Amino acid sequence: MATAISMLPNVQTGAACPIGDAVRDLIIDLARDEGPNPLPFPGLCVCRFTTPTLYDKAEAAGTTVGAVLQGTKQLRLGGRVLSVPAGRMVVVTRPCAYVSSIVEATRQRPYLSLSLSFPPERVAQALITLAQAGGTTSTETTPAFLLDCDLGIASALERLLRLVADPVEAKLLGPLIVDEILLRLLRTDAAATLRAGVGSPADGQRILQAMQYIRENYATKLRVEEVARRVAMSPSHFAHRFQAVAGTSPMRFLRQVRLDFARQRLLSGARVSEVAIDVGFESPAHFTREFKRKFGFSPSLSRLSV
Repeated sequence: MATAISMLPNVQTGAACPIGDAVRDLIIDLARDEGPNPLPFPGLCVCRFTTPTLYDKAEAAGTTVGAVLQGTKQLRLGGRVLSVPAGRMVVVTRPCAYVSSIVEATRQRPYLSLSLSFPPERVAQALITLAQAGGTTSTETTPAFLLDCDLGIASALERLLRLVADPVEAKLLGPLIVDEILLRLLRTDAAATLRAGVGSPADGQRILQAMQYIRENYATKLRVEEVARRVAMSPSHFAHRFQAVAGTSPMRFLRQVRLDFARQRLLSGARVSEVAIDVGFESPAHFTREFKRKFGFSPSLSRLSV
């Protein structure tokens, strides 16, 4: 059973069942570099640290689930501390800035973790489906919470990691496994805050249409007023409903889409300066700052070409 953890200083958590040696062994094989190791699957990243770290600034792009397999991590959001020991999962419910530190890691027993960020469209569609089915909602606004080990989610994460070695299966089966993980997550008691604010399913469908329009036209100079007009909503109502359904603002969503497309281009070997302009950023410097803020590393790192 999932448990919501109030975000008070120095949160202490009880024992939790291990997520599994198989997942840990997969991460050991995939996380060959110190720090974040992005994988060639959208939103999926594994981490390895052999020494404790000081607090590093980062930004969650949206709904993200993380699992610690070895060691301990702390997140600081708004002056509060969330401690994540091995065998537990942490869920960030919306885009937010935070700082993190690895508090338990050695060369013999490195800190190991994985994280999976869900595409906003998938989250929005799942929330709308739940609302239409009469799913429960909440007025809570918790930016993050802990989950005890969920064997269903852990099994799906293991299957997703195994797909990394096969690009064809990753393309065909990966999205299905991501949807499974998201559905299992949204059905936990602790995820009630994720189900808040959907409102009218009709409005939700319009927001999904807007997200699709943004994704198809991400490289152009889009304005909120233009996108709102496309889905027959006033700009103010559109911005409010977009935030409620998608968990982020329209312009922030546009930035995320641009960065995701940019990363795919970089993986294929394109130059940073070329990609920055092609995806709609005003300058390579601005692109580099935003890229590092989202992914935690510079777009020029050679490991992007793996």
